[in-house]
Amino acid sequence: MRFIFLSLILCVSLIGEAIAQKRIALVIGNSNYETTGWDLQNPVNDAQLMASALQTVGFEVHTVLDGSKTGMEEAFQAHADRLRAAGEDSVGFFFYAGHGAQHRGVNYLVSSDAQLRSALDLMRQPKLDLVMDYLEYAGNQTNFIVLDACRNNPLPASMRNAPQGLASSQRVRGTLIAYSTAPGMVAEDGSGQSNSSYSAALAALIGQPGYSVETLFRVVATRVEDMTGGIQIPWTESGLRGEADFCFAGCDLVAEDDLETAALAEVVGSDDPLMMEVFLDAFPETQHRNFLESRMRQLEIERSAAEEIERERAGAEFLREALGVTTLVSDLIAPWSDDPQQITARLGMEARIAQKDPAYAKLEDAIFVFFDENSSALSDVAKEHLSLYATYTGGYHVDDFGPASLTIVASCSPDEGDMTICQDRAFVVRDQLIENGIYDVAFKLTENWGSIRQISAGDSGFDQAEINRYAAVMLLSEETEDSDGTELYDIVE
Repeated sequence: MRFIFLSLILCVSLIGEAIAQKRIALVIGNSNYETTGWDLQNPVNDAQLMASALQTVGFEVHTVLDGSKTGMEEAFQAHADRLRAAGEDSVGFFFYAGHGAQHRGVNYLVSSDAQLRSALDLMRQPKLDLVMDYLEYAGNQTNFIVLDACRNNPLPASMRNAPQGLASSQRVRGTLIAYSTAPGMVAEDGSGQSNSSYSAALAALIGQPGYSVETLFRVVATRVEDMTGGIQIPWTESGLRGEADFCFAGCDLVAEDDLETAALAEVVGSDDPLMMEVFLDAFPETQHRNFLESRMRQLEIERSAAEEIERERAGAEFLREALGVTTLVSDLIAPWSDDPQQITARLGMEARIAQKDPAYAKLEDAIFVFFDENSSALSDVAKEHLSLYATYTGGYHVDDFGPASLTIVASCSPDEGDMTICQDRAFVVRDQLIENGIYDVAFKLTENWGSIRQISAGDSGFDQAEINRYAAVMLLSEETEDSDGTELYDIVE
């Protein structure tokens, strides 16, 4: 759903001008319920998405995820206290995603610790009327309530004949209440998606200038109807007063060039590939396309480090348990294979491959040797690993591909002053491999070392400098030539 983050990247320069009042939001998302079978896929995601979108348009946002009954009701009161302290001109926004139900015309927002065995249990749940009571106490003139609830029916069997969904509210003066679906109907949770259709549409539009709130929610409703094939029909009750329109991101439209400049600044600063993709959809003719596409590839590779590490660990652990052993053959001949630092460095190097850097053409069986700061000395562990690598990986590869089928890429961290140490690291690794039976003509004699060979640690948790004090043995396959005569190497997956 590519438009999800449009509100986060468009019209950033307008927000300061658009906000005259203190804006305060309470966002609640309940996904993980204690009752078996009640869990929902997206409400927590929806709450986080809406919190980001509301911050973009100047709201001070307070978030509750998987709130208990007590936690939700305390959050209602704290929200009202903040609005009251901010004064009558303050603007309030309350968003709830999760299970919702009605009983005898009263709307209930179901807490994560709810145990609904009867109507009496439901009646003890947090009420929408309680939110309204607190807003009356707050005394501010403008409030918005958005309920992306009623994902399915959580009521006990004895109450299943009661009306589904939420009931229409009669207390709307000074308040706009937006329901993700019509009274008495059930909303979609967004199966196979990370957000519900309603929250995604609202987050995408709330940051765009030129929409009065009434128009904004009509457009959101239209989008949701289109996305759900008419199954879900959002509903709005407005009791807003006054002659002036209220626009979350300002009521004035701006020129396309101004939008692109503001959006680009926000996108580049975010390092979020999805936001970059949305930007390219919004501005297909931008002159920054090549840069953003390259950055997107690199970020996606970097951010897969944690997942890759977990898969490697889980796969090895599964095999050990299935076979009833404590050690696998792979543990003996390639003990570095599931090491998080090795995996992180390999993924960082794959970003170089995506950028078609010929120095990084390689096979998956590359090995990294890491060094202490300002040192090119091999540890005992590194020597052991290089011995195993020469025996079980490098030797077989050289037999298949012959001379110049190995190369070594080495790097120094930026805080290491002497760049010759990079070359020394490459040489000590090469000499160690030769000592373990790899003949010297197996190495391609290139100078692939230095600070220009920096790789990213991504979101792995490793220090950037630590990751970049390395020498990596690369396995090269058949030589080819690029159109300009530059030697490249096929990558064998």
